[in-house]
Amino acid sequence: MNDNMRIWSSITKTDNKYTQNANVDGNKQTSVNGLYMVKLATEVLGPVGEGWGYKVLSERYDNTKPVMIMVGSEKQILKDGDSIVWEQNHTLVLELWHGSRENTIQHFGHTKFRYMKADGSKMIIDNEAPKKSLTDALKKCLSLIGVCADVYMGLFDDANYVNAASTENSLKKADDIDAEYVKQLEIFKADIKDGVKAMELAPNFDAVGRVYGLKAAMVDRKSQVLNLDPELEKEPLNAMYFKRKEELGVKE
Repeated sequence: MNDNMRIWSSITKTDNKYTQNANVDGNKQTSVNGLYMVKLATEVLGPVGEGWGYKVLSERYDNTKPVMIMVGSEKQILKDGDSIVWEQNHTLVLELWHGSRENTIQHFGHTKFRYMKADGSKMIIDNEAPKKSLTDALKKCLSLIGVCADVYMGLFDDANYVNAASTENSLKKADDIDAEYVKQLEIFKADIKDGVKAMELAPNFDAVGRVYGLKAAMVDRKSQVLNLDPELEKEPLNAMYFKRKEELGVKE
């Protein structure tokens, strides 16, 4: 293993039970539990304050846009006397060190502090904003050394990756690894059989191709975790794919 990747490669893949789907300003994202990320870092680097740690370098409140309120059927800028009232974000700069106090990483954390609901009916003041910004910056710093990097790299957008990562974590946490392996292998084989059956019942070749693509990708991901030959495991899928191709009269 490349020594430059020694920390990154030693960190467990993200367990999806510590993630949740989030919607941030209309963007769908996967959010990871902050304390879980701290736990993973502690497993590899040591306790906070000994193997790694962090400090806040600065924080501030930034005006973002004027607060808009509904007056009758129209939106108007809210004013305090002659002064415009602004929506604000809290921003925090965090420095994280690991191994040695000289090994540092810096990142920003951001949280909405004062803002209006989308319909202009209510102003929200989030007094937890500084704490949330700290967590945001800490998570970003930890991701740069590999903690939950698979989430930040967008791999959790791939359902097959999440499925394979879940299998890998189940095996790592099992008290009886052999029994857990047999269980995961049975789930894997059943998933392939479901794919074969779905292709057999598919109404057209486009549907056959979609099922094949999904299941073949699943086999490629999970075979690595279960130490199986993906080409061998895909044989039932391949057989049904070409059988349906012939049955449906699909030409090259």
